[in-house]
Amino acid sequence: MGDLMHTIADPEHRALFDWWLTVRGERDMPSRADFDPLDHPGWLPRLFLVEVGRRPPIFRYRLCGTEIDEQQGYSMTGHSFEELFEGELLRFTLERFGDVAFKRRISYHSTHFSNDNTAKRSRFTRLLLPLSGDGTRVDTILGSRIQVSNFRRNFDQLDHDDRVRRRYEVAMVPATEAASGTVTVLGP
Repeated sequence: MGDLMHTIADPEHRALFDWWLTVRGERDMPSRADFDPLDHPGWLPRLFLVEVGRRPPIFRYRLCGTEIDEQQGYSMTGHSFEELFEGELLRFTLERFGDVAFKRRISYHSTHFSNDNTAKRSRFTRLLLPLSGDGTRVDTILGSRIQVSNFRRNFDQLDHDDRVRRRYEVAMVPATEAASGTVTVLGP
């Protein structure tokens, strides 16, 4: 597979990734101070910022766009992942954000479930970008979530449907190789 820019399907995700590459300059990754959400009003409804803590709960939404909150059915700002998710969704979410926070990777993936086992909301793509105030430790994850379709089956049904699972994938690249590194793709 090619580089991440060519892997990302949505133009808005590509624009956010391009912003991240430009702002980081020679650094491994930009800092939270480099990103002002108000500078990107067109993206704001689909953006989120997640704080990476040093002890549990590790991940907490500090900002979550209105479009994402509407899809979820509640405000996610201020809540930890453990407060919002459970079961397989919590496991999947912790894995994806853990790759970014602790392995310093960029993650671009699609998911086919929502906030609970009634998951009749949507399939979406999500781009996760690491931010670091000290240049080493990821302390914030900047992300974008874009809905691409609606489903009318619950997560258990989707999880056991091989046709759906084959369409699920995660593309990752180390932050230090973001501009030209080869993308690793994980499937179901």
